[in-house]
Amino acid sequence: MLGSPDFRAALDALAVAVYTTDAEGYITYCNPAAASLAGRQPEIGRDRWCVSWKLRHPDGAPLRHDECPMAMALKGRQPIRGQELLAVRPDGSTALLLPHPTPIFDESGELTGAVNLLVDITDRKSAEKDSRYLAAIVESSDDAIVAKDLNGIITSWNKGAERLFGYRVDEVVGKSITILMPPGYENEEPNILRRIRSGERIDHYQTTRRRKDGRLIDISLTVSPVRDAFGRIIGASKIARDITEQRRGAAALAARLREQAALYRLTERLHRAQDISEVYEAALDAIQGALCCHRASILIFDNSATDSSAKMHFVAWRGLSPEYRSAVDGHSPWTGGERDPQPIFLQDVAQADALAALRPVIEAEGIHALGFIPLVADGRLIGKFMTYYDLPHAFTDNEIDVALTIARQLGFSIQRMRADEARRLAEEQLRRNEASERARAAELMAIMEAVPASIWIARTPDCRIISGNRAAYELLRQAPDSNLSLSASSDERPDNFCVFSAGKELSPEELPVQRAARGEMVPNFEEEVRFEDGTSRHLFGNATPLRDAAGQVIGAVAASVDITARKQAEEALQESERRLQIALGAGRMGAWEWNIATGKIIWSPGLEALHHLEPGTFGGTFEDFKRDIHPDDLLLVELEIARAMETREDYHVVYRIRLPDGRIRWMEAFGQFSTLGAAMPGKLAGVCMDITERKEAEAQRNLLVAELSHRVKNTLAIVSSIARQSFSVSPDIHEAHRSFDARIRALAQTHTRLAEASWSGVSLETVLLDELAPYHDDGRNNVTLSGPPMMLPPKYALTLGMAAHELATNAAKHGALSVKTGGVGIEWSVDRETDRLHIRWSESGGPPVLAPKRNGFGRLLLERVLASDLGGEVQLEFASQGLVCMIDIPYPREPSP
Repeated sequence: MLGSPDFRAALDALAVAVYTTDAEGYITYCNPAAASLAGRQPEIGRDRWCVSWKLRHPDGAPLRHDECPMAMALKGRQPIRGQELLAVRPDGSTALLLPHPTPIFDESGELTGAVNLLVDITDRKSAEKDSRYLAAIVESSDDAIVAKDLNGIITSWNKGAERLFGYRVDEVVGKSITILMPPGYENEEPNILRRIRSGERIDHYQTTRRRKDGRLIDISLTVSPVRDAFGRIIGASKIARDITEQRRGAAALAARLREQAALYRLTERLHRAQDISEVYEAALDAIQGALCCHRASILIFDNSATDSSAKMHFVAWRGLSPEYRSAVDGHSPWTGGERDPQPIFLQDVAQADALAALRPVIEAEGIHALGFIPLVADGRLIGKFMTYYDLPHAFTDNEIDVALTIARQLGFSIQRMRADEARRLAEEQLRRNEASERARAAELMAIMEAVPASIWIARTPDCRIISGNRAAYELLRQAPDSNLSLSASSDERPDNFCVFSAGKELSPEELPVQRAARGEMVPNFEEEVRFEDGTSRHLFGNATPLRDAAGQVIGAVAASVDITARKQAEEALQESERRLQIALGAGRMGAWEWNIATGKIIWSPGLEALHHLEPGTFGGTFEDFKRDIHPDDLLLVELEIARAMETREDYHVVYRIRLPDGRIRWMEAFGQFSTLGAAMPGKLAGVCMDITERKEAEAQRNLLVAELSHRVKNTLAIVSSIARQSFSVSPDIHEAHRSFDARIRALAQTHTRLAEASWSGVSLETVLLDELAPYHDDGRNNVTLSGPPMMLPPKYALTLGMAAHELATNAAKHGALSVKTGGVGIEWSVDRETDRLHIRWSESGGPPVLAPKRNGFGRLLLERVLASDLGGEVQLEFASQGLVCMIDIPYPREPSP
């Protein structure tokens, strides 16, 4: 069928797999591409129907050779098309093939055989699967994924984009992306396209877009260039995510934190205030800070006012003109004797009928919303504070709660100041009293020292009876003048509450008043009063013994303030911290803070986990921080810290750490400075993340590039040497071509084996079997191999493969494999003492051996290349019974996995 040498040479040179059969299906010809695709060299005249080792259906079911497409084509005497099959190679690897078997007929119409062309579609099927998988991912994504060309024209639009922007795909494809741009954002798209044309990727760009219904939404936008098969930028891919709720939540959280911070600062300042002006200033700061009002004021009834005719007057204000204060001074929505007054909020003065008489004055002042919050002390209305807004304002429930909290704190503080003033007057009076009243004066002095809030008094050391002020009775929900002591008998003591500290219920003997009655000073105690209805209040205070003139303990007094609001704020901050730690843990990050003045370093639990430390075991010093840093990177870290401290710029460094088990991890740290004052060094705080996987990926990429370059250079050098030797030593150009092709195929065969193993190595036995496979006769057992398992690195495999090829070719042409009675035996062993590999090639049963008169390429390869490339030694013995070749090379270490 392939009688023409030129025709056969052309088929041999094809990169497409082709083979032929006779009319019975026996293989008559197979080109190298088909043998390579099958992973074996078929036996001409013996293999039937197909060149593959085994066949399967595409779903993996076995397929007999006599049922393959070639068999069906010969039996049916017609071509077979479109039937895919799976070819299994001897090494277990597979290839998905599309065969094209075609029967061949002579001039008389008689079937003479068939030709089959095998197309490897493995990669194409994989690409089609990947493409479908990627399309499914894009279409099912919750994010909006949009593609556009370099003119901003939309070319694709997924379901996520329909949900986010409200447009159907048929409404936007082919239109400009600027239909999503709200007013004021017209310049964004040209800038984005300019950056995309330059190949830049835009990550997590936050902006605003307009939906089809006109509603504006906040989005996070990532834009990436899209390239064609030649690497040219042809468009852009956008991924958009709605962050409207995220921003709204962040704003709400910021507002809560601002309110809690304002309340916390108010509590601290009120506790430290020495006069009423400090109380008013602290209250005005808290009102404006927590409620975000533009102006504020405080008005108080006269101390002597107790009836409905009492008037309120300004005592402190912010941003109000004298004309306005004069016009509204004395106005109040409540009377002086009113009980349980409720706050009043007017979100639009223009709509408030109750202020019709004052509306011109209010509007002239530029006020459009008002809040009236009553100040109550000891159950009596003592005044109010006002909030003013320059625009209409809807008061939220949270703002109302914050306003009432400020009002309670302010009322308590005003009452405390009045009590302090009363104490001052009482002290002056006491100093004029007789000595017989000094004991009473000492008691009153102790009570005054414990102000400003709830007061408990025990007048006997056993604390069987405890009384208190009005705030104490109201706090404990007891009737005035009832016994507040838990040390009383069961029929007298209160039963509607229990007292806890640090989660533990306190016995009567452990309470602050009882401890002070035993002579103990109990400063800064915190306790929780839990009531039977499930509610609770948190208290902070002091307890001190009461002593008589002789210094004997005769009782005790305790005073406390309600810190429930502060506790709630602390819990909210702790919850916020917990969420922050969860976020840091999810991103494999940890937070840190370095107080430069004290040298103290704080690590979050997440950062301790990155360093494989138990929570809370980090020492907290700069030396503890440096201990895990790799010695080679320590100087770099210290220099970056010094630079950041000197310039007050952001701190950023990448370095390695050594874990307790000796492993090395890569870390990337970011930090920013914050100042504590003009003369203070400040703080450096930031985050640290584990980037080991990223660094390892970069190193692997660089290694692969270097290895590929090295292998290409080595291969080119080998091919050049083969060509030079093949064409320089043979006078017959056809013989030179044949030798060159055979040697290149041998080299390619070893390359294929190495590629199949990802260039990790190949066994010595495989290299030898590959080269001797064309001459191996199982029936005669003319080739024997003997030796321990031996994996060869790529360099060894290539050189020994070429050597085996030359020996096998020589044996087939002139030696033992040129006759049916001859055979080749190959033995190898490893000398562990000298760390050498010994290989012995011996031929027997062949024609008499004569020493060659000149050295050919094969001998040059054996004696020179093995010596130069592998540092080996070669001995050739042309014995009469057959050639013996001894190869002694350094023992090749197995390649690393």
